[in-house]
Amino acid sequence: MKNKTNVLPREGEAQPSRCPDNSAFKQQRLPAWKPQLTIASVLSSFFLTGAFCLTVGVCLVLSANSVREIQIDYSDKCSDCSKLRENSSNWNKECHCSINFTLKEDILGDVFMYYGLQNFYQNHRRYVRSRSDAQLLGRNVNIQRSYCAPFSTYRNGTPMAPCGAIANSMFNGTWHLPLPLPDFFLKLFPYPRTGQTWY
Repeated sequence: MKNKTNVLPREGEAQPSRCPDNSAFKQQRLPAWKPQLTIASVLSSFFLTGAFCLTVGVCLVLSANSVREIQIDYSDKCSDCSKLRENSSNWNKECHCSINFTLKEDILGDVFMYYGLQNFYQNHRRYVRSRSDAQLLGRNVNIQRSYCAPFSTYRNGTPMAPCGAIANSMFNGTWHLPLPLPDFFLKLFPYPRTGQTWY
């Protein structure tokens, strides 16, 4: 083992200094702003911040309230389409349903149309597992023992193919907006199909 000895300066030698350099940074002499927090300054800053946030909030609420929104639920009115799909032989048949609605007031500016789905969560565990991989591979499996429930059989007892929530939640809807004209004629209202968004 090596003996650890303290190295002491010899007589006549200057002892090394352990103090940091005499600079403004190392000696913590940099200029700084040290505000004096008083009741008046704190309350005034809070009131100014609150007034700014309140102004922005009022503007956002007024802008949101100025939007005209009309919701039309056609789930029950187009229920015949689901009955048509219960028979797998009707896979190539189209289902049409019409809904009459009247605007109570004029809508200025651009008009946007969206699909609305309630209680639909694609990232839910039960939704992700609601399928039968063996059935998709063409095997003869017992659907009742799979994860397809409650989308395993139709009302008449016919097994769904494919089964599960993933396969039975896909839909294709096409809109046509006919405008009633005199002499019982209808004119289709053209609308662009660009700028589609997720809401």
